[in-house]
This record gives sequence, structure tokens and C-alpha cells, in this order.
Amino acid sequence: MLFSNPVRALPSALCCLVLLSLHAQAATIPIRDCRLGIRDSYYWENTSEASPPVQQPTPTESTVRIPWKPSSTATPTALGTGSNRGSGKVEVMIPFYMYPGEGAWAPMEQLVTNNSNVKFTVIINPSSGPGSGSLPDDNWRKAIPKLAAHSNVLVIGYVSTSWGNRAISDVERDIKTYAEWPSASGDSSFAVHGIFLDEGPAEADRAKVQYYKQLVSLIKGSSGLGNQYVVMNPGTVPDTSYLDIPDSSVIFESPYSKFQEQIAAHAFDSIQNVDRARLATMVTSVTQGTDLSSLVSQLRSISGHIYLTNLDSYLEYCSSWDEVARLVAIN
Repeated sequence: MLFSNPVRALPSALCCLVLLSLHAQAATIPIRDCRLGIRDSYYWENTSEASPPVQQPTPTESTVRIPWKPSSTATPTALGTGSNRGSGKVEVMIPFYMYPGEGAWAPMEQLVTNNSNVKFTVIINPSSGPGSGSLPDDNWRKAIPKLAAHSNVLVIGYVSTSWGNRAISDVERDIKTYAEWPSASGDSSFAVHGIFLDEGPAEADRAKVQYYKQLVSLIKGSSGLGNQYVVMNPGTVPDTSYLDIPDSSVIFESPYSKFQEQIAAHAFDSIQNVDRARLATMVTSVTQGTDLSSLVSQLRSISGHIYLTNLDSYLEYCSSWDEVARLVAIN
């Protein structure tokens, strides 16, 4: 594959900075949320059945400070022309599930401070979602506003959907819990600005399309969620019936070796006319010696939001993110 940017060899092996141990009082995050494996390939058939309309609630006025708006929210439809795909600057999306113990989030804060010209969407995950209580502990309540105060950072909250099989009332409860954080805490700065709907389906299914439309309708009508930004994560290229539902869809979430296989197999050709700003890619377990400049160029060619790491966990900070942010800034 030819790249638009010069090839830049990585000067040293990728390394990872493992920070402070998880706080003893933190709720345990199930292995599926923090350890990564290769997802199975999905096969699907298009359906011509029209989905019944979903009634959109009327948003109420919010006291939550609205940070920058991700570029994809300005795009009314995911489907576009090929000429529109290269517009806009690539942004960084980081699943950051580390518990905010004393100093644990300092490297992340330094990353966004040092790269103020790069926009970051940071996904936080207190306990496979917001947790069972109305509020997480004080460490979360201190760390989230501090990170979200950066003008180039959008913090969104993790919610599991089990590929559309989780009871929708349970998913809605998690969304409402996040939305009520500002009022429950009495602190308008303690808020997330959208929701990351994990474990999204890829195969065409009318009932599941309605399931996710209902969830997104709730998110878009929740004033406590600030920007009300929505990411769905099927982890692979989904049926087109899902692409217009969220603001962004994760079309790849697997190790680097799998990504190269998918590139060689032209697995992303089917979305070549989809607006890049509506797509995200997450590449894990990047091998030592990989040319990060070339990898960033590959990811940029198919998505407007990128994530890459040499780790297989979302519970640690990866020092290679500094180089990734530098490359994103010049692309």
C-alpha cells in the first residue's frame, strides 16, 4: 500500500509504562472489558425492510459545560461521496479504563496538555459502566472533571450492550446513571459528554437496529450528557443499517496482525464511500519495530478516529501514545 506521508522508522522499541496498581476499593472490571482478543469475522446480508421511526425526545437545557464538538456530529449521514472522505483532521480515541488512584492519570493529563492541537475522545469505565450506585467514589469524582477541563478532551462513559442481547432497561439504567452524575454530585463539571456503546452487533437485524436507535434517542435527549456524543463498537465493519445510528462506529478492534490481514483482504473496501469522521479504528498489540508513521497513515485512510497500542489491555497507559499524538498532529 502507498502512503501519503513519508515513512518514518520508529527509533526505539515500543514500550509501555505500567502505572500504579488498581485501587483496592475499585470494582472489578470483567476480563472482556479490559483484555483483548481477536474478534470473529462477521457475515451478514442486507435487508430492505424499513425500520419504524423512533420518537426523539426533546432535550432540556443543560448546565453541563459543552467542550469541543467532534467533527462527526456535524455530519447528517454516514454515507457520503469519496471526495469527502479525506476532509478533516484525524482525532484520537482512547479506551482508558485505568482506576484514577493517586497520580495514575497524570501521564494522560500530560499527554493531552502536550498535544493541545490534537483532539482526544477518552472512554472511561468505572465498573463495566457507571457502577451500581448513583455515583462512583471520590477518586473518579476528582479525576474526571480535571481531565475533562482540557479543551481538546471529550470524556464519554462506557456501557455494555452484549451485542444487542442485554436487557434494554439495564442499558438505559446505566445511561441514566451517567446522565444524573452532575445533579447527583451537585457538581456540573462531574459529567461525561456521551456514551460508548460497547459490543455492538454487525449482522443486519431489524430488532437490534431498533434497540440501538432507542438507546441513542435516550442519549441525545439527556441534558446531563453534555455533547451527547455516541460511539457504537461492533469491532468490525457492520451492516450499513447501523452506520447512521451513532455519531461514530468502531469498524475494527483487534490486534495489529489481524489488521494487516484485513488490509490485505480489502476488508474495508465496503466503507470507502462512508464519511471517515463517522468511523473509528482500534489496533492493539502492535508489534515491536512497527513503523508507526505508516500505521497511522493506514488508519487515517479508513477512519477519522484512531487508537493504537502495543498493549492488550485498556487498564494501562502506553508510552507510545506520545509518538502517536505527534504523528496525528502532523497528518
